[in-house]
Amino acid sequence: MKSPAERLARVLEKHPKFYEVAPDGDYTGAIIRRGQFLVPARHASAVEEKARAWTDRRTDLQPLGAAWFTLRRDAEDDVAGFIANELSPKGTGALASPVHLFRGEPNYQGGPGDAPAPVAEPLPEPPKGRSSHAVTVAVLDTGLSTTHQWFPKQSWEAVDADVDDVPDENNDYELDAQAGHGTFIAGIVRQHAPGAHLMISRVLGSDGVCDELELLQALRALQHLNTLHNRKIGVLNLSLGAYTWNNQPPALLSQVIEELSADTVVVSAAGNNSRDRKFWPAAFDSVVGVGALTADGQERTTFSNHGDWVDAWAPGERVASSFIEFDGPQEEAPKSDIDPDCFTGFATWSGTSFAAPQVAAELAGQAQEQKTSPRAVLDDVLKDFPEPDKGASTGSRSP
Repeated sequence: MKSPAERLARVLEKHPKFYEVAPDGDYTGAIIRRGQFLVPARHASAVEEKARAWTDRRTDLQPLGAAWFTLRRDAEDDVAGFIANELSPKGTGALASPVHLFRGEPNYQGGPGDAPAPVAEPLPEPPKGRSSHAVTVAVLDTGLSTTHQWFPKQSWEAVDADVDDVPDENNDYELDAQAGHGTFIAGIVRQHAPGAHLMISRVLGSDGVCDELELLQALRALQHLNTLHNRKIGVLNLSLGAYTWNNQPPALLSQVIEELSADTVVVSAAGNNSRDRKFWPAAFDSVVGVGALTADGQERTTFSNHGDWVDAWAPGERVASSFIEFDGPQEEAPKSDIDPDCFTGFATWSGTSFAAPQVAAELAGQAQEQKTSPRAVLDDVLKDFPEPDKGASTGSRSP
């Protein structure tokens, strides 16, 4: 398995419009888009006036309540420096923010803590839950294996036209780094809240990344369903995230999440860098940030991020769930009956990405049982997912 730094270098090679803002040798820096920055609409005119000599273009993004600025070519490689020096009035916060790269790639900046591993036998199918008070759980991720037996059509709906979880987008005959991530998370929800109705949006590529604009647009699409079409989303699971260039909360993302709905609970993975550095959106006060425990629920995993901004803890080590079907070029390992890259619809995987949907599912399940909203049961559910040294073990919740 490649090192975190090697994996990060591979993503930056694939996405050359982005670069890392971090101290030398620190692979947990922010990744931002060259030559572009975002401004809340209320600051757009002031920023346009201040930045006129350095920018080529302003694009108003009215549905997002933002403006998108493009720097002149000779200034595009120092977006963070430009914002800090020109758009940060003394004694106040920055008026603008870079376009961050959000990701869930294994072993760097927020996704799984290892690679998925095949299982020898299919997992037992979760019970079919039916209820007149089914709670909708939205999953914004890599999509869904729409032909998987765990997901009959009536149990889920698509936000986008294309939600298929793609195993090998670059056609190199190897499983892409985060392929199957969305299917895996949807399966965790099915196991813990079989009566939940899934809403699927494919916002991450199979390499596990999206830029901030894509995430904001996906969240706005959910808000559109929530308000105009009366599709009440009870819980939103975001097993993705980013560090920011100045360690401050990304203002536009915070705004969009808070506008989703007063009744929607957002649950997000805390990240996998063994750090207490705030990881967004998990670190927002309005979001339930979830860290990962060992498989027995007794200890925090070595990879999980932590800190007082983490609100809940669930097993995130060797979790078993649904997965895509894929057979890669590797052969069976000596003295083993398992082909390491042959997946028949199930896998085990580790990461805070897979702790988060357990909390999301518990919120949906308890709300369904009590015929109320996930927001109404939030405080009681959080008591069931404490950090090990602050309460009882949660190991029984591991699939």
